[in-house]
Amino acid sequence: MFKGFKKETIQFFLDLRFHNSKAFMDENRERYIKSVREVFYAFIEEVGGRLQKLDEDLEIRPHKCLSRINRDIRFTKDKSPYRDHLWLIFHKAATDKDGMPNFWFELGPEFISWGLGTWGENRGMMDVMRRRIIARPDDFVRLVERLYKNGFSIGGNQWKKLPVPDAVPEVLRPLYLKKDIYISRNDARVADAMKPDIAEKVYRDFEVLMPVYKMLHGCVDEAMNQMDDETGGNV
Repeated sequence: MFKGFKKETIQFFLDLRFHNSKAFMDENRERYIKSVREVFYAFIEEVGGRLQKLDEDLEIRPHKCLSRINRDIRFTKDKSPYRDHLWLIFHKAATDKDGMPNFWFELGPEFISWGLGTWGENRGMMDVMRRRIIARPDDFVRLVERLYKNGFSIGGNQWKKLPVPDAVPEVLRPLYLKKDIYISRNDARVADAMKPDIAEKVYRDFEVLMPVYKMLHGCVDEAMNQMDDETGGNV
């Protein structure tokens, strides 16, 4: 049963930051499993089990949701072999993560964040969303206002030269210009992770974000159907 993240979880991240080597990890493997991985797994089971009741297609198996502590150092200047933080995602099972909407939670020694977003760009999804904004601006105004009211911010890279139709309300213009999108809680603190109710807080936020998740997946489906129509199903 999940009872909050442990101080030992943060301490392990800090120790790994200053002793980032295979030798240290080999010596502290059991400590990592008990203080970090098992705690994250319990959190995933607590939140994911409830979240799946809202969307049965979500992947909630802990080993599929949690990031690896090992870093891929093949194409980076930083050759540190391990991360000093971890994240998890809940996404549609048996699908590629790239460019797809997912719920995430991330924890490190100095930061905590959670929300909803895309793992990279998905031009087709965002183009469909732009068409929907033009067709039903009032629906999106209510959506954005609800997000702001619940303490979320809307981030993501933007197109610099994309023209915005005059019919798009001012509050929707930043959303219309997005290349990708991530919606995150504004006021999260690392200290919140140590409290027993952190799983409840994160779940409640994911519950608020679930309509946005389903809307984005609807945009993905429409974009894929459009591509099939244009190619006759041959891609």
